[in-house]
Amino acid sequence: MVKLQAFQDRRGKEDFPVVKYFCKDYVSLHLLKGFISGTVAYGICLLIWGICNMEMLMDSIHTMDLKQFTISVLLRYLLFLIVYLGAVFVYAQTKYTRAKKEIKGYNRHLKRLIGGFERDGGES
Repeated sequence: MVKLQAFQDRRGKEDFPVVKYFCKDYVSLHLLKGFISGTVAYGICLLIWGICNMEMLMDSIHTMDLKQFTISVLLRYLLFLIVYLGAVFVYAQTKYTRAKKEIKGYNRHLKRLIGGFERDGGES
């Protein structure tokens, strides 16, 4: 019983909400969150880069190929997003698999405990 309570206090708070979802749904939810946060993060980094290089941008804006510059920024965004979402996918998949394994062990201990109570006649 102590092991079960210790699991609920430590890992249970993290693992029980995870296994409420199917694996595909849990990973998809994390990928959606990752897409949004990755887009915001890239936008902030691009804004900071633009502010830091404002003088260079203003000096060369009239000679710059804006179409090529835009394509370059978008390709870097796509590359960043692919790498970032790949990392999010691996993280979510690993977290779900580990949580599922931990909950199976928890359920195994719980069944053993319930079986022990049933053998004793339900008395504590």
